[in-house]
Amino acid sequence: MRPLVVGAPRSGFALLSSVISQLLPMDPVRYGIRQRLVSTAVRQAQYYISTAIEATFAAAGVGDRLIYNGNFKTVAGGPKWLKADDPSRACFRKYLGVKGMGDFILVIAHPAEVLATDAIVHSHSHPRLWTELAQYDDFLKFASVRNPIGIINSSLFSLNALASEYIQRYVDPRDDNDEMRQNLALFKFSNLDFFAGIVRHYKGYFDEFLPVADRFHVTRWEDLIERSAETIRRVALQAGLVIEADHAGQIWQRLDHINLTGHHEHNYRRGKGLVGDWKNWMTNAHLEIIREHGLEDAMQVFGYGRIEPLDEARYTPFQRRVAELVSRGKVFEDHADLDLFGFAFNKSNIDASAFAFRRYGWRLHSSVERSGFSDEGIVMAVWEAAETAAGELNAVLDQLLAGDYSSEARATASVEAAIAVSAAMAKRMPRATAAMADELRVAARQAFADGSAEALEVDRSVPPLLIRSWNEYNIVSHRGQFSAIPQAVGPIDLTDRDPHSIPGSIVRDSYESLRVALSDGVAN
Repeated sequence: MRPLVVGAPRSGFALLSSVISQLLPMDPVRYGIRQRLVSTAVRQAQYYISTAIEATFAAAGVGDRLIYNGNFKTVAGGPKWLKADDPSRACFRKYLGVKGMGDFILVIAHPAEVLATDAIVHSHSHPRLWTELAQYDDFLKFASVRNPIGIINSSLFSLNALASEYIQRYVDPRDDNDEMRQNLALFKFSNLDFFAGIVRHYKGYFDEFLPVADRFHVTRWEDLIERSAETIRRVALQAGLVIEADHAGQIWQRLDHINLTGHHEHNYRRGKGLVGDWKNWMTNAHLEIIREHGLEDAMQVFGYGRIEPLDEARYTPFQRRVAELVSRGKVFEDHADLDLFGFAFNKSNIDASAFAFRRYGWRLHSSVERSGFSDEGIVMAVWEAAETAAGELNAVLDQLLAGDYSSEARATASVEAAIAVSAAMAKRMPRATAAMADELRVAARQAFADGSAEALEVDRSVPPLLIRSWNEYNIVSHRGQFSAIPQAVGPIDLTDRDPHSIPGSIVRDSYESLRVALSDGVAN
């Protein structure tokens, strides 16, 4: 399985991706030697660019106030997409802010192969483009959808990772609650220009997605919430996998209404994730804007029906407050923490053309997409540092991709050429660069020693992964083998132990053969 997941923000994208990540150990992705080498380099140089960025903020004297969420610090971290004018490159968006100075968005481009350093290639953008490029023909394509009204409502209450990092550092935990979210959302609900910008963004996405939707396995967020096990089993079948109802239930227990986005601790709104909850927050003025922008077409295609007016006599207190503000043409701006307000505003799922951000063009490897930062000198210095570091890393990656791996001698020469190019990186991060060089040499040598140089192989750096529990066994996937380990033996680390040596274990080369063996009661 080579999965690719596309979905608009707040459409159940993270949830669908997480379901597939739970299925993936049953049929792990296998990579050619080029991709394995690129993944090795990226893993070892994971923080090369972010280290340069942080050093620049520190040199400007504002490092202690830097807001830089951990999700953005890795090479492939942040929202990502293929560069439309050069799809051999992928773009990765990074949000950067400083308390008291505002924020800006930096976009960094790398070879598109960096997308595959994640087991699941995933993107919020350009659904059509993924269907047109030959290099993605053999990917199994999935897409998340949700009632567009629910998507927009969720977007208005969502907090981006920049705001999340600020809250974690500067907001009293007692104030980190839904009331805070509602106060931030009041601006977005009462400012109809902002609201229309959100709607335009999603209208653009669905206009591109609808003509190619039949090329994806589409999963509705509502189905995952209301018919979880059934929907997970359907996704598994689309991936060519058979799972039982209790296995699907175990998967859902790991994912049910929890945060799924790592350092971004506010992606999930506690107590929400409820089908139809938008009816408690939207007003008819908002539904009319959605209708005017033509999103009813997408609603009907995916089975959500037409937009029906709400009964205003049954408005919640929040809806009554929003309706009163909208009727007076007044935007709610009573924000006690203007830093938090600013960080929460700067989102990627909005058409921001109507707002007064500074915008900059592309350099070779990076762009400042938009900025509301108060000190342009710092923005330029950070941009320069990121551009330089990205260029140094990309030189190594491009050299690896251009290498000749038809023989061990040529592979060795190709790897040594990439290591030579990394000399610039070694000046900034000598230990990480040396570790990268050592692992590249070992990976190339091992590929010819075990015959995998001309084959596809699983990523051997991935730790053992628990697939499920089954009766008295734990089923584990590791390095292309599938093991049923008796629970009675206690904790076992398969990283450095052959599962065949464990008394009572059953080991097979495919999950399906192991599943059949367990179903038939076969002992090792």
